[in-house]
Amino acid sequence: MTSGSVPVGVGHDVVVVGASAGGLQPLQILLGGLPRDLPASVFIVVHRTADPSSMLSSILGRETTLRVVDAVDRMAIERGVAYLAPPDLHLLVHERSVRVVRGPRENRHRPAVDPLFRSAAWAHGPRVVGVLLSGALNDGTAGLWAIRTCGGAVVVQDPADAQFSGMPTSALESLEADYRVPVADMPAIVRTLAATPANLHAVAEVPEQIRLESAMAELHSNDMRQVSRIGAITPYTCPQCHGALWEIDDANVLRFRCHTGHAFTAESLVADQEASLEDALYSAVRALEENAAVSRRLAERARLRHNEAAARSFTERAERADASAATIAQLYGEPRERVDDE
Repeated sequence: MTSGSVPVGVGHDVVVVGASAGGLQPLQILLGGLPRDLPASVFIVVHRTADPSSMLSSILGRETTLRVVDAVDRMAIERGVAYLAPPDLHLLVHERSVRVVRGPRENRHRPAVDPLFRSAAWAHGPRVVGVLLSGALNDGTAGLWAIRTCGGAVVVQDPADAQFSGMPTSALESLEADYRVPVADMPAIVRTLAATPANLHAVAEVPEQIRLESAMAELHSNDMRQVSRIGAITPYTCPQCHGALWEIDDANVLRFRCHTGHAFTAESLVADQEASLEDALYSAVRALEENAAVSRRLAERARLRHNEAAARSFTERAERADASAATIAQLYGEPRERVDDE
């Protein structure tokens, strides 16, 4: 572990927070209950669009006495500061600074929760508090596993208290949380943990997998080529780059990763595959509709030339294309309007 020399009795001074759908209000409540003199640094990933004009840091800054900043690559870590992952960039934690990188997506997201949690676990081990808030699917579960494995504390929003319970439920089904609480109780827990000495000898050995996957988020090519050391190759392909996928089993968390770094839980892989399939089907429908429209146009021209055999052939071709397009469209229950040339 790369935490280096640590003062005796240091508290849980690295707090990492992940949120997705329905997570803004809980995040505001959490930050609103943390004091300016919190003896810890806070690092936040919220799933959001790649819009660089996002005002999220300003919105959150109005709710807390902590200083909220959009993280900048290699920015020094300070206590009493909340570092927010910028749009379309992963936020990672090193020993004394942060990294902000455009690494491969995890669970279809960038920024993603798992890379933040995993990097903090590797760099700071038992000093880390992982906090998971409202969200769909299961980003954050593998990252909390890394925090737990490295001796850190795990705090999960009670699914009954979350607007979207997918992320908290996935985490609670996959590992034991130190705290399963409504978000209103989280500020007091974080304050207490920050002031409580961490057991710096809680873990004798950290799995190399955590180091390798942390490096993959930063596009370290030597480590990315070693994915076979942490998983078994499968017959499946990555929906994003179409490379081979390796299966990684973190206790109860089934995940997949390709050699270029894209990573998925099994659930997010299925969701990405379904999205890719839907895009492909709609592209096929559109191509068939255009083929039918061109065939009808050719049939009209053939009739003008009194070539009835050719006209019938093109008309039949158009009808076949229309029928195929309708069949595919019915898979998603969406009626299609015939595309005619103008």
